[in-house]
Amino acid sequence: MKIDWKDSYKIGNAQIDAEHQKAFQLANQFLAAQDQATLRAAAMQLYKHTREHFEHEEKMMRDRAYPDTKAHVDGHNRLISRLNVISQTIAKDDVNDQALKDLMMDWTMNHIVQDDARLAAFVTAQ
Repeated sequence: MKIDWKDSYKIGNAQIDAEHQKAFQLANQFLAAQDQATLRAAAMQLYKHTREHFEHEEKMMRDRAYPDTKAHVDGHNRLISRLNVISQTIAKDDVNDQALKDLMMDWTMNHIVQDDARLAAFVTAQ
């Protein structure tokens, strides 16, 4: 199973677009893992990258007084919670690839395409 990056996911901010692409790469490493050690390492990398990316976006929102900061951060928290659940299943040797794919699809089709695009438009307008 592979999750494909599409240029239509770009929001026009080079750093954020690069971070989103990296998240796809890490998710694909997770999905391709063939053993428990590789799976755990891939999950840790994805989680770390996701936290750093969200922190970067949240700083950008605070620095620019983005009016939808709370809702956007709430979305980040929901995505991180779902990633935590996936990580917990790995610790129990009960991997659910579909849960990760569903998370990434929600992240791309809802969060990136809608929420992050609104943030990028706000930043560009400033």
